[in-house]
Amino acid sequence: MNKALLIVLCLIGGITFGQSTVFLKSYGSGGFDVGRDIKQTLDTGYIATGSSSSFGSETADAFLMKIDSVGTFKWSYNYGGTGSDWGEKVILTKDSAFALAGHTNSFGAGGFDFYLVRTTIEGEPVWEQTYGGTNWDKAYSLIQLPDSGFAIVGETYSFGEGERDVYIVRTDKNGEELWSTTWGGTLDDWATDVDIHNDSLVISGITNSFGAGSSDGIVLKYHMDDGALGSTFIIGQAGEDGFNSIIQKDTFYLMGGYRSYNHYEDCDCGKDFWIYKIDTADFSVIADTTWNGEQLGSDIIYDVCLSANNDMFYAATTTSWGSVDIIDGYTDAFFGKFLNNYYTDFTYVKNFGEQGNDDLRGTDYCYDKGVVAVGTSPFGSLGSSNIIVIRNDRFNSGSGTTVYDMEFDIVTLSIDEDVNETLDDFLVYPTVFSQQVFIQGLPSVENDFIVYDMKGRMIYQDMNSTANQLELGTLPSGYYILKIISEQGTYTRKLVKQ
Repeated sequence: MNKALLIVLCLIGGITFGQSTVFLKSYGSGGFDVGRDIKQTLDTGYIATGSSSSFGSETADAFLMKIDSVGTFKWSYNYGGTGSDWGEKVILTKDSAFALAGHTNSFGAGGFDFYLVRTTIEGEPVWEQTYGGTNWDKAYSLIQLPDSGFAIVGETYSFGEGERDVYIVRTDKNGEELWSTTWGGTLDDWATDVDIHNDSLVISGITNSFGAGSSDGIVLKYHMDDGALGSTFIIGQAGEDGFNSIIQKDTFYLMGGYRSYNHYEDCDCGKDFWIYKIDTADFSVIADTTWNGEQLGSDIIYDVCLSANNDMFYAATTTSWGSVDIIDGYTDAFFGKFLNNYYTDFTYVKNFGEQGNDDLRGTDYCYDKGVVAVGTSPFGSLGSSNIIVIRNDRFNSGSGTTVYDMEFDIVTLSIDEDVNETLDDFLVYPTVFSQQVFIQGLPSVENDFIVYDMKGRMIYQDMNSTANQLELGTLPSGYYILKIISEQGTYTRKLVKQ
């Protein structure tokens, strides 16, 4: 089931300067809207994925959202059914279109299943596939392989040895499963990210079944053709350690995550941002570094990207610095940088957030040497949360020299269906139509009727009209927004053309 989705943006003006490529913007409406991953597109815009309950469904839908180089909303499309559907990772495919991976309980074998959607460059679904068993199976990362097939990684409760295990699915170019496998022990183990190295998949994750502490970081290598396990690398000490992101480049693997050891003056400070780098040949350690300090919070890297000279940018959350509620365990979004000598670049240190949990989950290095990141914030949302996108340029124009909170300045627009509550007799029917749409109960004699497609283009108008029906039979099948403007106000309705 595929449903078009229109997300309207709320602009956050803390570092938004006209048409500057440096911006911090929010997108969403009256529901629960979450950003999980973002990539720059060939036109220097951006494509993001996540989950939204604002539009088209009372539950969460996976989505793709396209914005231009300065953050202006271009289009969006959502995917899923009547259940809960999430996009966790988006990639640009070899034909310059898109694919997203996540999880769904709208369809599949039961519980949640891995969810893979292949789309056109405009977000229209080409095909969608699910993978998994009768329990919960969730995908967190995706990569396209040299033969145009895909590898999807995450967790499974349906198969394996323990509570949950690493779950890996390899497909052909049409999403048909070629092989799948699990890894783990009797406790919780899961995969977080995947990359390619020669003929192998290189997978990061977290294990509670093996290692030195309550959790440890893992790197697994599988042959991409037959799924044979090649190498296993486990690193950590007492406490909670884990990898959320992996990059293969040149002769090294770079992982980002969190660790709970080597604190300042041996304090018990919770989790620290963690960058770990190993040699691809023998897994020898090149770097094991974090932003050490006496902060008492929990600081977690969710995604890492690399510059051309191997500087490391990361999207993260923190409870060590920021808004007034972090003392109660709420998170602030955090955007940081380690230089290629593994020292923190304090000109890129920034956190932002207000009351409630804020985070950054995905990041990408841009063609102009800037960086973009996506996440979630409750501030400015008409509902529970909004998607946020932060963009910094190569000159670091949007950064300060110290950790600071960004000021939010909100302008809110919405396409929620809007009808005056006193209009008891107002009715638009049928909302799923073939030819005509009828309007009943409008207070004005003359009204303006405008129909928009899901890319925001006006495709029909009847101005100063006394009509009580619209002839829309010539429209192609799809989803539309009807706007009615009268003397008493503006009313919107969502329509579906069969």
